[in-house]
This record gives sequence, structure tokens and C-alpha cells, in this order.
Amino acid sequence: MSKLDNHDAEALEKARQEVMRFKELLDVAEQQFKEGATLYDKLFAQLTEGERMLPEKERQRIAASAVLKDASTLKQATLHMQFVARNLERDFEELYGIILENS
Repeated sequence: MSKLDNHDAEALEKARQEVMRFKELLDVAEQQFKEGATLYDKLFAQLTEGERMLPEKERQRIAASAVLKDASTLKQATLHMQFVARNLERDFEELYGIILENS
């Protein structure tokens, strides 16, 4: 490290920051998708304890029946995840642009 001149040290620090930002975005994505999974689970809130023991496909049918009566929960969950995905796409695109500029 002591053999690096200022230019190399600056380039190394920029690259380190790019790696750090990539990890930050992965952490954000993980958290956002966990929220999405929680929203998915909320679609099954009306199930009885016995219905919760059914295979997933059957639980989905019961949830679908509720969605036919009121789709607001599914709409809100889908809209939220659409927003999350777009923000993540924008953030990764921005990082990619920075990487291209610096390499």
C-alpha cells in the first residue's frame, strides 16, 4: 500500500467505495424483499389455523377468494414492490454509471 502513488490510492479508494455501495444496495434489496414477503403473508391473514396447515397452493386459493372480494391488499402490496423494484433498478443503474466513469 505504501508503494501506491496518490493517483493509485485515489483510484483504489473509489473502487472500494463502489464495492461498499454495491453491498449497501444488496442490503437494501434484501430488506425490501423481506418487506415484500411480509406483505405476501398478510394476504393469508384471514385463514383459520386449520387452513394455515394446508399446502401453499390451497392457501393461495383461499387468499384468491378474498382477493376477488377485495383486491386492495394485493394491489397495495404489488404497487409497493413495483416502486421498490424501480428504485433499486435506478440505484444499481447509477452505481453502474459511476463504475464506468471510474474504470
